[in-house]
Amino acid sequence: MTATLTPPVPDIEVPALQPEATASPPAERRAPAGLTCWAAALSTMAFAWLAASVFEGWFARAVGLVATGVGVGSVYLSTRARRPSVVQYGGALVTLVLGSALAVTFSGEDTGLLGLVGEALRGGGLSQPPLAFDPGWRFILFVTVALLGAACAALALSFDKPRSAALLTLPFVVGGALLQPPESEIGATVLALLLLVGSLAISMGADLASQGASSGAFEIRRLARGAAALGLLGAAVFATAQIGFLFPPPAAASVVPPMRPPAPPPPVDRVLFTVSADRQLPWRLGTLDVYDKTAWLTPPFDASALIAVDGEIPPNLEGDTRGPLPGPGVSAHVELADLEGKTLPSLANPLAVRGAAEVTFEPRTQMLRVAGVSPPAGTSYEVSAPAPPTGEALSAAPPPGPHALPFLEVPPPPAEITALLAEAPLESFARLQFVRGEYFANVVAAGAGNPVDVPPRRVVEMLAGKEASPYEITAGEVLLARWAGVPARLGYGWFGGEEKAPGTWEIRPKHGATWLEAYFEGSGWVPIVGTPPRAKPSTASGQRNEDPSVRPTDELALLVYVPIELSSVRLAYVLARHYLLASLPWLAGGGLALAFYPAFVRALRRTARRRAAARIGYRARIAAAYAELRDLVTDLNIASPGISPLELVERVEPDDEHRELAWLVTRSLWGDLQRDIQSTDVEGAETMSRSVARRLRSAQPALSRLAAVTSRASLKNPWTEELPTFWRPARARRTVRLAGLAVGAAALGGALILSWPSDPARSASVPLSDPAAPEAVDDIRFVREAEAETSFRDSAARPIAVEGRVFSLRQGDIVQGSLQVVRLDPRFDTRSPRVRDQVLSALGDARLRPARIGEERIFRLEQAEQTLMLAFGPGGHSYYLMAVRPQYLEAERLFASVLAFGRGERAERLSPAGVPVPDPRRGSAW
Repeated sequence: MTATLTPPVPDIEVPALQPEATASPPAERRAPAGLTCWAAALSTMAFAWLAASVFEGWFARAVGLVATGVGVGSVYLSTRARRPSVVQYGGALVTLVLGSALAVTFSGEDTGLLGLVGEALRGGGLSQPPLAFDPGWRFILFVTVALLGAACAALALSFDKPRSAALLTLPFVVGGALLQPPESEIGATVLALLLLVGSLAISMGADLASQGASSGAFEIRRLARGAAALGLLGAAVFATAQIGFLFPPPAAASVVPPMRPPAPPPPVDRVLFTVSADRQLPWRLGTLDVYDKTAWLTPPFDASALIAVDGEIPPNLEGDTRGPLPGPGVSAHVELADLEGKTLPSLANPLAVRGAAEVTFEPRTQMLRVAGVSPPAGTSYEVSAPAPPTGEALSAAPPPGPHALPFLEVPPPPAEITALLAEAPLESFARLQFVRGEYFANVVAAGAGNPVDVPPRRVVEMLAGKEASPYEITAGEVLLARWAGVPARLGYGWFGGEEKAPGTWEIRPKHGATWLEAYFEGSGWVPIVGTPPRAKPSTASGQRNEDPSVRPTDELALLVYVPIELSSVRLAYVLARHYLLASLPWLAGGGLALAFYPAFVRALRRTARRRAAARIGYRARIAAAYAELRDLVTDLNIASPGISPLELVERVEPDDEHRELAWLVTRSLWGDLQRDIQSTDVEGAETMSRSVARRLRSAQPALSRLAAVTSRASLKNPWTEELPTFWRPARARRTVRLAGLAVGAAALGGALILSWPSDPARSASVPLSDPAAPEAVDDIRFVREAEAETSFRDSAARPIAVEGRVFSLRQGDIVQGSLQVVRLDPRFDTRSPRVRDQVLSALGDARLRPARIGEERIFRLEQAEQTLMLAFGPGGHSYYLMAVRPQYLEAERLFASVLAFGRGERAERLSPAGVPVPDPRRGSAW
């Protein structure tokens, strides 16, 4: 057994058990499959709980737990089946079927599965939890959790490493913890942490059981102690979270700030909905109740304030602006036809809604919304509300309470308005009627009602008899009401309709309307619809409503983005995340190299063995060929190298070729063929070894084959050491450690090199040219907003912008968007990836993506209310940011014209014909 192989001696000795040996090594013990699967189930349950907590209600959590059972259970059943891979693949198929049934069955729509998933993703993604648990999200959650559980359990069983189940789910748990809504982040994260620790405790018990060092009584005592420790750990984490150490308050509130509503697409004549009632009323959709210097904005939206209703709407809700109301006096039956969106037409001061599923109520605006997908055509419901109050009731109303005071906020009235109010009576309703009478006696309605700013001076002009659009008239009426001391807001929706039967009206886009909503104690919000007695005749051929009407505003709020330098505890996290992402490709490459280097070493060993065997002789060639099969058996964790070839035949499925190979190897290395081996025997052994290895590998599950590729078992314990092994354990461990350190150092060095800012002395910041934008491009005028530019000078934080120019993009009376040209401090060079990434991450929640307009490199983000386009200046110290309405179709051509102007190309190059057409082959969003 101690003889060595030398070229003159054609004999080879392989240290393996002799065929005639009667003793066999003890059978290898593996971790119990049940405990391993329980460990995988607990770790997957931690992720499922966190992922489900992103959604509203407890149904999502139930779906996550059931998905965990399906995924892990299918793997556990495969351990008891003759064909494990068939059971596991069948479990994946069952997962897809159940997830599809869960989504499609409860959707209530004819939309296919892909449509439901797409609608869920297009609804804003996971940016603003908690989310409605729409059918598309049900499929995504169920399939993701089930497949993750199956993968964790299968890998833990294949590697025989129960504790790897918790480690595999850890990145998913961390990601889920970062998405938690404020109301559930502490409880859900603490519970997930406890489940992970419980998974580690059970996996440790599985490891002890595989070593024979565990018993039932010992496990009970250990789990009891672990449960007590988990309780103490959970209490400690919860107490720590209360002082804001682990869960600091979010940097930004989850409330969507006031903004101008997105413009609807051009109206197409169609039936939006049908309503049946005993009288014509305004059918409310929403309100504009925030006045910002010159424009009316939408109210702030807080998803956490929505109240689920099914029947009567509870009174005295927090944030409810309706106040005390009389009982129901009017009801309307609404049947939807072709109305887009999740907001339902309603009445003023709704008291109850019946018939529609998953309806939520917003207390501030009294809007009704569906919590799930957009309601399909044919959906019907009934809304009840108080009857419209009489003039006597409004005259007797007491002064408004504190909850209505925010609806009196308005700039001071001009002198002309103050003089008019001095003549008005003191009683609220009479005072309102007086100013409205004076207002409508003079104002002249003209135009199609394009939404524009309505500053206080514009109200004075309308009061003096100037022409105004219907939107301007209503906006001015609301301002007058607030100046008169009556809480008011601008309501919009529909008024009138085409009467198809007594008490039944069809509502179309042309019936869109705006009106004054005034608040009176005891009556709530009262819609007051008025028509100016004088109107300029219109020759337009488009649809128009004979009642005062206008669509919601077609403008964008002029938001100024001022880059500032942050210095906070969160900045350390942002910086660490930046360098981690920058080094991620290096770490990923190094990790793959460290994971798959055993395959490379085995390839080198195979070559070295074949060359050595060719020099030694026939017996060595047979040993080298069979050694490759036995090392594969070791890597697949089928049997150890210590058993003989004939014993291995009994460990696997009966196979004639394998048995013939085992006898040939046994007789050639230890038996009667040792000195009479022919070349045909060698060729047969090599051919049969390759064939058996190929068929043995293909019969194993995919995860087992992947584990065998990365396994070092055959390197640590080869079948024979008489041939070159190309591996020394101690030296290999040192090499792997050094390689790991080298990969980490290379990743950090690469991240630093790519992210290191350029020397400010090399490129000084060049002042912005004057003008920084063209005066006009076709029908778009660039109007400089000097007041908005003060944001760059008056910021209380530390701005990194030295200079900023702000322009509104005006097409006639409509503001299509804004342009900001910003020059940065010389310390910040946008040619540095770190600086550029920080600027991009601060805009649009880091969702700006690279795109092209011809040869121009830009970054683009499409949102529901606006499209952002950003381009960095060639000098490295400036950038151009343009925000436009999605309905403006020439945005890319316009932005290309602005960039060309910034390079010094003047007006003759700025017509659309001179701007390069976006090329989709080069990454343009077109």
